Amino acid sequence: MAARVPYLKREDLAEADREIFDNLAAERGGVVGNIYRTLAHTPNLLRRFLRLGGELRNKTALDPKLRELAIVTVGRLTDAQYEYVHHWNLARRVGIRREQLDALADWEKSPEFSDNERAVIRYAVEATNTVKVRDATWNALTAFLDTRRLMELVQNVAYYNMVVRILVPVGVELESDTTRQ
Repeated sequence: MAARVPYLKREDLAEADREIFDNLAAERGGVVGNIYRTLAHTPNLLRRFLRLGGELRNKTALDPKLRELAIVTVGRLTDAQYEYVHHWNLARRVGIRREQLDALADWEKSPEFSDNERAVIRYAVEATNTVKVRDATWNALTAFLDTRRLMELVQNVAYYNMVVRILVPVGVELESDTTRQ
């Protein structure tokens, strides 16, 4: 499906909003991704979206491997290719092995995952598919995550569930040069 709204360019933004793209380009090697080009139709919300996403991605105590396993699970379950591919690549950069990512569809039985990783994936699956999380799932997380890290996991899964609910209905497409690494 093609995007349902146009991707904006820097010149399409009001002068006062162009710094959003300038900052994104500076942070991301000159590239402003399609998700941001879509969300730029609402620049004030995009600013807040970026702030929260940056905080969740860069300023939490949660192990980045656990975070990315949860996020890529959300992308896989919702068939949000944009999120799935981008976070597949982020997962690889933080040290998740390709074999683990390839085994995500069989995460419950695959020997590629530790019990803690399975607990995180199970949480992401339940929170994404049914919103309600079983006590056994929650308790498995509390066995190895303190309250801060647990809440960081909860907020990452919630945030990226919001993201896929933007990406999929709007039809945000992968950038032409973006592939799984």
